[in-house]
Amino acid sequence: MIRFLIISLFIGLFLNSKTVFSEEVFLSKKDFLKIAFSDETPKRKGLRFKGEVKEIAQKIMGSNYKKIRMKYWRQDQKTAWILERIGKVELITAGFIVENCRISSVHVLIYRETHGWEVKYPSFRDQFVGVNMIADYKLDKSIDGISGATLSVNSMEKMTRLALAMNSLVPEINCK
Repeated sequence: MIRFLIISLFIGLFLNSKTVFSEEVFLSKKDFLKIAFSDETPKRKGLRFKGEVKEIAQKIMGSNYKKIRMKYWRQDQKTAWILERIGKVELITAGFIVENCRISSVHVLIYRETHGWEVKYPSFRDQFVGVNMIADYKLDKSIDGISGATLSVNSMEKMTRLALAMNSLVPEINCK
């Protein structure tokens, strides 16, 4: 009986540690904001998650997507967004810099999945640079997928769409 308990304990610890160790931090929030705003990081702002903001966010991310505020940082016509979406089973945390209503860069901050990690590489992320939105909150450019990383690619694409859509709702930004 004791042997069974000890083995069960080790198996439980192993399974839990595998989950913990699959999280990989590539960029801190502070470092991401330093990339976005080389001078001084502007004060964080937010769009309340109700009305048009909620409707658009849920259209892009799914009806179960819920937030209190869509947080962002803005300086002139540049905004930075830190968003999260589940890839296959775990959250992907990514940062999006939108300048003059187009994506100027995409960064994976934290990747927690065991598959699909190729989305962290510039060779994948760079294809989002210059992307804008067209009707129905779609991107104006097709994004190439990665074999074996379909769900992570889809999550990155949805978060890009959300960043662009929310950017267009910031009162001081004119994307018309």
